[in-house]
Amino acid sequence: MANILMIIIGFASGAGIAAGVFAFIAAIGIVPRMAQRSKTEKYIPLYEDMILLGGLFATTAMFIDYRLPKIPFLAGALALAIGTFVGVLAMALTEVLNVIPILLRRSRITKGLPWLILCFALGKVAGALIYFLVDGFYVL
Repeated sequence: MANILMIIIGFASGAGIAAGVFAFIAAIGIVPRMAQRSKTEKYIPLYEDMILLGGLFATTAMFIDYRLPKIPFLAGALALAIGTFVGVLAMALTEVLNVIPILLRRSRITKGLPWLILCFALGKVAGALIYFLVDGFYVL
């Protein structure tokens, strides 16, 4: 009986957290904004389905040891997709919170905003490469 109760509590907790994450993604408007910028509004339902399937896959990956075939292209494509999603989420959050205009006002930067954003992105890439490629930063 206790195990059944724990399963119900765990399932309800996971469902609540998942609902919160997806509500957060919907509230900051990543999907419509990216579809509008890429002029692919007709694919919004597909984008939403893929985000849902990605969330389900990531959740089940915590419990099931998935083994992907050792195809470098597949690993690179997966890494690119994950990085793109995290980057878009971070930029959408900064846009919603007006972080960049506040940063520019306080630092009195008047020119070079595209270069500043590019430097943020390159710094993130460099940090990720150091984290994964230098021994001692990442231990399985």
